[in-house]
Amino acid sequence: MINNSDENIFAREKAIKYIGISKKTEYEIRNKLKGLKITSSVIDEEIEYLKELGFIDDIQYTKSYLRQCDKLIQYSIYEITQKLLKKGISLDIIEENIGNLKESDYEARVIQKLLNGKLKTYDVKKQKAYLYKRGFRT
Repeated sequence: MINNSDENIFAREKAIKYIGISKKTEYEIRNKLKGLKITSSVIDEEIEYLKELGFIDDIQYTKSYLRQCDKLIQYSIYEITQKLLKKGISLDIIEENIGNLKESDYEARVIQKLLNGKLKTYDVKKQKAYLYKRGFRT
């Protein structure tokens, strides 16, 4: 049962406004509300309420993030994993959903894009070092 105290209403309004800017993970919403000095019990209630409404769904967030990465062709799989971990997505969720990128030619496309662009003027040794630093291992 959701309590409709002033703190709950305030927390709900702030969370919905924050989500309205762009989709957020549970971790990001939780941190935002903690930063507003909202009590843990109210945060837990509001997180559950937002999950019930479908405003927070870390699995859907991950799938959407991975689709966006596939379109942008910008990051290594390692970098994508690290970015999702920083957003509070569990490694289990990431591993369950990142398989399509791993099985495709995604990293080869990213490497080719980098070699045709930014790395075009680098010598082979610098290209390899740059790619390795970014998490590419092939």
